[in-house]
Amino acid sequence: MDTDAIANATPNGTGIAHGKPPVVGLAGWEVEERRQHGEGETGAQSITKSVGAILRENIFTLFNALNLAIVIMLFAVHAYSNMLFFGIILLNVIIGIAQELKAKKLVDELAILNQPHAIVLRDGAEAKIPASQIVKDDILVLDSGQQICNDAVVVSGTLEANESLLTGESDSVDKVAGDELFSGSSVVSGRCYARVTHVGDDNYANSLINEVRREKRVHSELLDSMNKVTRFTSWLIIPLGIALFLESTLRRHGGMYDSVVSSSAALLGMLPKGLVLLISVSLATGVIRLAKMRILVQNIYSLETLAHVDVLCLDKTGTLTDGNMTVESVVALPNAAGIGAGTSAGADTVAAAGTAGTAIESAAALNGDLLMTSYLTASDDNNATIAALRRHWLGDEADGGNLGSTPQPLLASGSIAFSSKRKWGAIGFADAGTVFLGAPERILGELPQEAQDLMRQGLRIIAVGYLPGQWSDEGQLPGNLQPLYLIALSDNIRTRTKETLRYFRTEGVDVKVISGDHPDTVSAVAKQAGLERWNDAVDMSTVDADAPDEVFDELSTRYAVFARVTPKQKRLLVQALQRAGHQVAMTGDGVNDLLALREADCSIAIASGSDAARQISQVVLLDSDFTYLPHVVLEGRKVVNNVTRTAAVFFIKTIYSVLVSLFCLALNMPFPFIPIQITLVDAFIEAWPSFLTIFESSTARIRGKFLPTALRSAAPFAVAVTGIIVVTSLIAPFGALQSQTTMFVLLIATSMVAVVRSCIPFTRLRAFVCVTMALGAPAALLVLHKLFQVVAITAPMWAYIAVAFAAAMVFLLVVRLVQRTVSSSSK
Repeated sequence: MDTDAIANATPNGTGIAHGKPPVVGLAGWEVEERRQHGEGETGAQSITKSVGAILRENIFTLFNALNLAIVIMLFAVHAYSNMLFFGIILLNVIIGIAQELKAKKLVDELAILNQPHAIVLRDGAEAKIPASQIVKDDILVLDSGQQICNDAVVVSGTLEANESLLTGESDSVDKVAGDELFSGSSVVSGRCYARVTHVGDDNYANSLINEVRREKRVHSELLDSMNKVTRFTSWLIIPLGIALFLESTLRRHGGMYDSVVSSSAALLGMLPKGLVLLISVSLATGVIRLAKMRILVQNIYSLETLAHVDVLCLDKTGTLTDGNMTVESVVALPNAAGIGAGTSAGADTVAAAGTAGTAIESAAALNGDLLMTSYLTASDDNNATIAALRRHWLGDEADGGNLGSTPQPLLASGSIAFSSKRKWGAIGFADAGTVFLGAPERILGELPQEAQDLMRQGLRIIAVGYLPGQWSDEGQLPGNLQPLYLIALSDNIRTRTKETLRYFRTEGVDVKVISGDHPDTVSAVAKQAGLERWNDAVDMSTVDADAPDEVFDELSTRYAVFARVTPKQKRLLVQALQRAGHQVAMTGDGVNDLLALREADCSIAIASGSDAARQISQVVLLDSDFTYLPHVVLEGRKVVNNVTRTAAVFFIKTIYSVLVSLFCLALNMPFPFIPIQITLVDAFIEAWPSFLTIFESSTARIRGKFLPTALRSAAPFAVAVTGIIVVTSLIAPFGALQSQTTMFVLLIATSMVAVVRSCIPFTRLRAFVCVTMALGAPAALLVLHKLFQVVAITAPMWAYIAVAFAAAMVFLLVVRLVQRTVSSSSK
């Protein structure tokens, strides 16, 4: 190769001077002109709901529509006092909107830190801008790990693009000048300049955050359960309401006022009005608390999902460790010194290099150190490993590094970028040969004893090889590589890592470590981090990625440490764990984690990682510290445990209202309560206890399903209330108002017992709630007895209430004993 060719060669072989952009990009006035013509990026939608969506979802609900219909009917018959419940409905709506808006504000502020940025050429200089400021014809500067935010065409350079989020295929795609790049893909390796072709609605980038990220619906047991309850009650409430009204008017010949009031009370009782609000406020409160810890929850229901997780898959580098690598030792292999002597590089190479301005004066000067400095100077890779190698060989670039004491680096003529799939990369230097860098088993073949000893210490090993000639085949390595170095790098274990892993172990969460490193290295790091099963390791390079599902099913159960894992294998391991019935969370920071993050039930990204990983993940740790994960789990548990504990009280009213309505229809009797009385139960027995205890730190491990657990707790109390009402209606020797008062007092007393039971074990807050509830409801009846249409309780009524209440408590005690017996026998 002649001297001019050497002088103009680049790492990617495009013929552009190294370090000098091939184009100047747009000028400032051109950017403004394109924006004025509507050729600017409109930006992706917010990860949170819009204000309009929050208002719609809190106001225009089926429950609110049914309540509005009831209040209209009551207004029509001038039953104004019975409309008080609608004030509570409005208050609930206002609280829900306010809490969601507060959560939205905090999450949007954090999301700014998580937004993708792009490096563009403007006026000939590189500038880092938010992706939302890109305009058509901008020149993007794309490096490894970056997300491609806009459709573009490669102008110069080469790279490997990961299009798995678009195609589902894990294999990277080579891109050269003239090839099209699709937004939603990401850069695996290499570097290039690309011209933006699409922005706004014409651009695939609009689906980058909103559609290209994992569009799998996040499973929410709470949401699914409430949808079931909503469908059931809405299917039941309308025909029951019509039947009760018609029976009152046609069979009992009741007046319009009595018919509307009686049927309205039954319908109000069937609606668990505050429960939906309780769930949304609980989740929003959890998101707010996490936002204050700089944990970004991009999907509110992922908070609940992580609370149910029983398998946590952790990446090693950047998760267990902090990603700040340091070169601990360099083992020079036999060919490291004077590698130019006796090779085909010879005198021609020296002459060419000298003409190009290098400081090589003899073939002997072409040694391993010079090749390493040349490789690291020319490499476009920007990962933590390359950064550590640069610090070791090039020193501090700010003060000129170590380059002043070493020959000027060779000029590169071509490159094969490093990729996690190949596990090696290479850069050629004109007639000076090619340097290879990668996993030791790929570069060296058989591992020397030195490498094995270093790996057992938890050090990451990189091998360097040399070929006295050019190499361009990306699919395989040459057979005559000359080994240069074994490089051992250390990575710091994060503080509190042992405590974090111990916490997950005690909470029944199985932790798996998945890495692309050698098994000995990964096992040693896992041991240092405190992983109990650090020795249960498997080398995934021995496992075919196309192996049957049964192979991955066995591997995922048998091992806790997975080494030399490819991106496709990561996804297959997650799928295998899910097939076994596990709820899987996956942490990641790189492009090679995208497929697994996309597949996991809950995806967690480290903020210091790639743009792509952050954008598709449901949770982002903005401080890049996985030891914050227990906080996310605890917040999710608070939500699920608090809602499950209080939901039973809501369902009691729903169940007995349905049962009593059926009883009334069967015996042609009016519903025994009126809306204002139901409102008292809503306020003192449902709303007050549940919303006051929602902020409690109930972080116990979640056991059982939400809806079955809540219904199982509510059913005995609902049956007891129904029995009281049926028996009292049939045999109580009282007048109509006395019977209604007796039933209402028994309803309140029995419901209060349910609240007290849900508060066990007592805390100060729970005791305060129970005491204020027990005092508040009777006080309201005494002071406002005319409003609630109750009469003074006589001695016979007290006696009846005492006997009926005692019978109800005996029934509840028997049911409780039976439930415990059945539960014990099933274990």
